[in-house]
Amino acid sequence: MPQVFPSALLDLGDFAFIDVETTGMKPLQDRLTEIAIIRFNSNGETERWQSLINPGVAIPSEIQVLTGITNAMVRNAPGFYDVRADVRRLLEGAVFVAHNARFDYGFIKNEFRRQGEPFTADVLCTVRLSRRLYPDADGHGLDAVISRHRLSGFDRHRAMGDTEATAAFVCKAQDDHSPDTLKAIVKSLLKMPSLPAHLPPTALADIPDSPGVYLFYGINDLPLYIGKAKHLRERIRAHFSSDHMTPNDIRLSQEMRRIEWLPTAGEFSALLLEAQLVKERMPLHNVNLRRREKVGFFQLRETDGNATLQWMNAANLPDAHSDIFGPFSDKASAKKWLMFAAREHQLCDHLLGFSKPRTANEPCFARQVGRCFGACDSAETEVAHSSRLRKAITADALPVWPFAGPAVYEEVDATNDRAGALVFDQWCAMSGGKRLPFDADVYRLLRRTMSKTAGLFRAIPDASQIA
Repeated sequence: MPQVFPSALLDLGDFAFIDVETTGMKPLQDRLTEIAIIRFNSNGETERWQSLINPGVAIPSEIQVLTGITNAMVRNAPGFYDVRADVRRLLEGAVFVAHNARFDYGFIKNEFRRQGEPFTADVLCTVRLSRRLYPDADGHGLDAVISRHRLSGFDRHRAMGDTEATAAFVCKAQDDHSPDTLKAIVKSLLKMPSLPAHLPPTALADIPDSPGVYLFYGINDLPLYIGKAKHLRERIRAHFSSDHMTPNDIRLSQEMRRIEWLPTAGEFSALLLEAQLVKERMPLHNVNLRRREKVGFFQLRETDGNATLQWMNAANLPDAHSDIFGPFSDKASAKKWLMFAAREHQLCDHLLGFSKPRTANEPCFARQVGRCFGACDSAETEVAHSSRLRKAITADALPVWPFAGPAVYEEVDATNDRAGALVFDQWCAMSGGKRLPFDADVYRLLRRTMSKTAGLFRAIPDASQIA
């Protein structure tokens, strides 16, 4: 392995390269069987450490074949508890570097969690680094990187061999790129923050690497901004990274005095919580998710064959969602939608309420210019017009709730051992067994999530049994 680490990167601090071997792919269930760490300090010195780990469970046969680590080899090896002090010493205060880093980071974080100890670090994934440095390369897996850069002498699928290969790749990258380029890309991937002037030095230290919602506060208890994140630590720090700051981030940085965060079990929970908190707290720098009192629907009602559309506020949405169309942000936008449908399908202005006849059978303006079939002057029956109206707006009908009753969506954050259950009915969130008022943002999030992960929703007989 090359001994000279890029000096431009050491300007950013210490770097700890790590690789772990495990009994499987799931950090919450599976265990470590081997750890290797190589630390590059800011003065250029390196320290190496490796150890087999007794996972406390049997190693599956296919994993034994892949790694060469057998049950016999780890039988007398120390458990993670026994080596945790060495692991923390080597990782503390350094950038956590690994190939496909979230895998290794998840396992290390979970092992510390099992000991009742927190662990967080700035994470640099060398897969992402390879993609940024060599965007035209064919493949960025470790084997592809080793082959592309003609690296050799590594014991693949063993912790130290893979750690050496990962470090060798970063050392080799300095031969292909200028120090400034390499440093800039690493900083960009790390989203290294410039701490706002009014925040204490430790303000970003304990942010968890989990899904959740964060709140930025100014000089009072009203939040300036509320956001959601799949990875709270990464997202919050990105607000203060000089390479990523937007004009709004700069304003927030100047006004901010403290930060709060609320971890959730998943991204969907974070999205829902963000929408709820923005409506409740009305932060200055949020606009899109603020409370929308004017949201509503059209309901199609038929009397003696004549169909009419009546406006209703979302708060008055009936339990039986039949012939409901929308939602619309307000009555004006709903009217524009209907006017477009009328022009597209040659419907009658009089029957839709856009105009009123002064005399019997007076044609509407659309009829006079050839854009109406003539329901206004009896050239078309009201029944036929009503049928065409229904067909014209069917695509925008509020869908039928796909369950017989309430349904639950369960999320699990394996890395942080957090789980949550969200209950919905008739496109509305539920709390304490009761359905909350219709919320257009909740509805859209539900539709989007169901289209991607419908199988994660399951019907439940009694929503009140879920906290």
